[in-house]
Amino acid sequence: MDVEGILLVISFAAGALLLLASLFSSQVWQRVLTAASALCAIPPALLIAGNAGVAAALLCVSIVIANGYHLIRQLGDKQQFRLSAEEMMLFARLPGLTPGQFKSLLSISEWHTPQSSMMLTKTGENPAALYYVLEGTVEVNRDGTRFNIGPHAFIGELAFLRKKPATAITFANAGALVVSWPHQALRDMMAANDGIRKVLDNLLSADLAEKIARSAAPALQEQQA
Repeated sequence: MDVEGILLVISFAAGALLLLASLFSSQVWQRVLTAASALCAIPPALLIAGNAGVAAALLCVSIVIANGYHLIRQLGDKQQFRLSAEEMMLFARLPGLTPGQFKSLLSISEWHTPQSSMMLTKTGENPAALYYVLEGTVEVNRDGTRFNIGPHAFIGELAFLRKKPATAITFANAGALVVSWPHQALRDMMAANDGIRKVLDNLLSADLAEKIARSAAPALQEQQA
């Protein structure tokens, strides 16, 4: 096979690898195949006369470097993704977050294991943080009505979403495991990371809808009785 034939095969391989990359949902394989495609395209690009050939080759090299850089970061995140038992429990309760996004969220997380009742929110006051009950329960006092919620429930999500004061007094009961995120730090993170924002918006909305449905159920039963 002559040089022209070899370059034709290489060009075809580059195109095939790029096409194959589009068929994978895994970002790791997408980056590997895209980098391999760009690498294959370098020799044919160098044969193009003048500055156009140099520019094409440099573009291919840039694609290889960019994908290689992000590939190393992704693999590094996976290798360093070591969680405690409690952190693993929280990760399982926040579906949709990637390991990297969850690590970012952990960086502003505060963990609470109260030995006695711990106030989380107070009626008429802006909460300092958004809370999630991972284990145990939280006592809610709304307009004189007391009830417990949890585990696996957000506390103060309405105040966080609407930027308004809390509508109930809530206490984490002794023995509970509660995670909190300071409002401003969490808002800054959501503004900087659209992926985290979308996931948390969906989780908070779903949690709020479930609470509304639960509170409406007794009233509906009374009407039907």
